Amino acid sequence: MRKLHLIGLAALPALVLGCSSTAIDSGTTKGPGVSTSKTSDGSQADTKKEGDGARKIVFEVTGSGVSKAASITYTVGGNSSQANNAKLPWEKETSSADPFLLLSLVAQSGSGGDGSISCRIKVDGKVIVENTSQGAYAVVTCSKDA
Repeated sequence: MRKLHLIGLAALPALVLGCSSTAIDSGTTKGPGVSTSKTSDGSQADTKKEGDGARKIVFEVTGSGVSKAASITYTVGGNSSQANNAKLPWEKETSSADPFLLLSLVAQSGSGGDGSISCRIKVDGKVIVENTSQGAYAVVTCSKDA
């Protein structure tokens, strides 16, 4: 019985290595616009699909009676970035070749009385969502799949 356990333990590293190499060769995506492809020598390489159907995404935040946004958070897929104390109007341009995009933009105004803060998301020049909130410390959210 003891020999059987030792043989099983000796075979375990080979099983783990065999399974992990299968997962690497499956061609899974590495993030928005990045995929794995085989090079001429047969090895794996990450390739970015910038010119391959990439869509232009523009995030915009504007204010009326508000000159700065206390915070702006924008998301493409699962990747988020933030800008703090951003002067308005604010704009961020990016692109993605992913066929299905989850886009989000959240902005908060500072103390400023009755001013308003607005957000807008454009994809390939077309406005896909826009929204406005009003008042001190107002939060505005724009979210859409594209």
